Amino acid sequence: MNTTPDSWQRTRRQQRRKATDIIIFEINLVDGAEAERLGWQQAAVIRDVLLWCRRNDNSASPDANFT
Repeated sequence: MNTTPDSWQRTRRQQRRKATDIIIFEINLVDGAEAERLGWQQAAVIRDVLLWCRRNDNSASPDANFT
C-alpha cells in the first residue's frame, strides 16, 4: 500500500463517506495500580500528539513549549 500523503488523504475521504451518524463507545472505570498505569500511558500519548502537532504546524506560536 502506498502511504504518500495524497493516498492517505484519499483513504480518509473514503472513510468519511462511509461514516455513519451513530457513534458507539464504551467507558470502563478503573482504579488502583491499573488506573495509575493508564494515567501515565494517556499522558505519554497526549505529550506525543502535542509534540507532533508542534513539529508539523508552522503556525504555532514560537514561544509555545510542549516539553
